[in-house]
Amino acid sequence: ARNIVCVKANHVENIPPKHKQVAQCYEEFIRCSPLDPCILFHEGGHWRELVVRTTSCGHTMAIVTFHPQELGQEALATQKALLKEFFVCGPGTVCALTSLYFQESTMTRCSHEQSPFQLLHGEPHIFEEVLGLKFRISPDAFFQVNTGGAEVLYQAVGELSQAGGDTVLLDICCGTGEQWLCAIGLSLAHQMSKIIGIEVVEKAIEDARWNAAFNGISNCEFHSGKAEAVLPQLLSSWEDARPLVAVVNPSRAGLHYRVVQAIRNCKSIRRLLYISCKPEGEAMRNLLELCCPPDPGKKLAGEPFAPTLAIPFDMFPHTVHCELVLLLTR
Repeated sequence: ARNIVCVKANHVENIPPKHKQVAQCYEEFIRCSPLDPCILFHEGGHWRELVVRTTSCGHTMAIVTFHPQELGQEALATQKALLKEFFVCGPGTVCALTSLYFQESTMTRCSHEQSPFQLLHGEPHIFEEVLGLKFRISPDAFFQVNTGGAEVLYQAVGELSQAGGDTVLLDICCGTGEQWLCAIGLSLAHQMSKIIGIEVVEKAIEDARWNAAFNGISNCEFHSGKAEAVLPQLLSSWEDARPLVAVVNPSRAGLHYRVVQAIRNCKSIRRLLYISCKPEGEAMRNLLELCCPPDPGKKLAGEPFAPTLAIPFDMFPHTVHCELVLLLTR
């Protein structure tokens, strides 16, 4: 905790100029504020995190996270008004924000359900275009920051799925608590007979349905709930004779064991695409479970998958990280 140091990001090559501009303005605002920044909760302070989101459509969303400490509602309202005034009428107008959000949070991470994102100014959503589709993005929606890289990745997933016109695609968001907007499934809907999306955040389902309707996509259905609860129930009664392809894109924590069991024990899934942002982590445990010989003790009764192809994608330029797409077949 004693090693936390704040530095300017002007020299960082993989941060867009607009993000740096908003960060500089926010720094100016904090320096003029009578309230201190908050780095360690127990040491007090209020101004915490700034998230800046930009799109290829020219939209900019800023989300300010604020620790209320002991402030009352009147004092909070004052701070929100000052923040809005700074970005709408003051020096921050240079940022030309599409959306300005404010969230009170006493936790490191907080969902909309736990503490609502409060729109102080502008539009409730920003929009991004991927592979000719338009996506509505909410403040807590997860969306790849590298849009060009995401397009290449989604196209590769489409090719590796070897989908015919009768293929059903399972787009499993794996209960990470982040809204994936079922972007992969929607981008491949024109190749598939049907898309089935699973997402834990109800608001993500709302966005996914809106995105599908806006783009004229009607062959999708979405299930709200944790993947480990929804998927076993969905696959246990699966009787559809059409080819079934699954795409999973878990967080660094990997797939829940019940998700692995459900996929492994569903005979209809012959192709599985595993997308990992940290393949050397928990993804390796998942791969061992998916590819090991049948193990009744672990309730892994189905035929094992075999790793067929691995393709890295440089989604994070100027860093050591990459996104890895693994094709598993049986």
